Amino acid sequence: MLKGYKYRLHPTAAQAEFLVRTIGCARFIYNKLLEDRIAIHEEAKASGGPRQKPPTPASYKPLFPFLAEADSLALANAKLHLDAAFARFFAGTAAFPVFKSRRKSRASYTTNNQHGTIRIEAGKVRLPKVGFVRFTQHRIFDGEIRSATVSMTKTGTFFVSLLVEQGDEPWVPAEHKVGIDLGLEHFAVMTNDALVTEKIANPRHLRQGEARLKRAQRALSRKKPGSRNREKARLLLAKKHEKVRNRRHDFLHKLSRRIVDENQVVVVETLKPREMMQDRRLAKSIGDVGWGEFVRQLEYKARLYGRTLIKADPWFASTQVCSACGENGGRKELDVREWTCGACGAYHDRDVNASLNLLRLADRNIPGQGLPDELGP
Repeated sequence: MLKGYKYRLHPTAAQAEFLVRTIGCARFIYNKLLEDRIAIHEEAKASGGPRQKPPTPASYKPLFPFLAEADSLALANAKLHLDAAFARFFAGTAAFPVFKSRRKSRASYTTNNQHGTIRIEAGKVRLPKVGFVRFTQHRIFDGEIRSATVSMTKTGTFFVSLLVEQGDEPWVPAEHKVGIDLGLEHFAVMTNDALVTEKIANPRHLRQGEARLKRAQRALSRKKPGSRNREKARLLLAKKHEKVRNRRHDFLHKLSRRIVDENQVVVVETLKPREMMQDRRLAKSIGDVGWGEFVRQLEYKARLYGRTLIKADPWFASTQVCSACGENGGRKELDVREWTCGACGAYHDRDVNASLNLLRLADRNIPGQGLPDELGP
């Protein structure tokens, strides 16, 4: 299996300048290839003739000599990323590829490990055309490095993500199971096989830091464009946003790791945050809570440690069905937090009832015991 390890880089001033230039070259190639592909399509559409073959990154080097200074594999990977974006568009799973902005897009580039060009020695990581760069290796791994992605945050902090080939972990038989209902009032309501329910509070990281973010944003808006004071204010605002993001990721990583450590089978509901964010009253809270990232972390950690993750069908009525008798009580508005079953008279907490229904999916959907494909890990 492939697993990523992300580390903080500490480049010298010269190395940092080269990394920034390489990131810029990868973004330039991506935009240039996209521009030419659109032009080729429009020309073929107007003339009715066959389409020309799209150019390669190497074909731009005579026209733009500065590209020769960058890592050629970084430019090649930019083309692969564009090809993947078009593949998702034609498959109907994503929108048409857009141009990358220096200000808004993620600043990064990817390079491959060819004949040991990426390796770790004496507390440093070697990157092609950069050399050995100091980094903080807080986790040791065993395996072969396949590629490296260098990224830079808005505050000018560099990171490297190493993609490592490792052996698959053996599947762990089911011993403890848990059903997880996600929400806004509580981030998660979890019921295990001992019918013990735990409610995880929603930390609301963005809401907690909103006042400081507003002050920093107002201070930035008052600075003269292009001035050094404006750059200082922008950096301060970026640091505050990074702090919110880091707190959110720290919470999600610790919770997902604890769940995977304590349970062999995890059942979680499937939500569609993008569609739910169409409600303007809840959009900010849904964007802040991080359900998608939480489920993504559960997925890869379950694979890494041999656990089973079951994602319930989006149409599974975990909230509507009575966990005591199985009667479907119908749709309930968000403000209905408690209800009584009309068939058996059982009194339910909305979220606890949903977690119990999700837990029962594990009893009949464990691999090897009739697990439907759509509910598999």
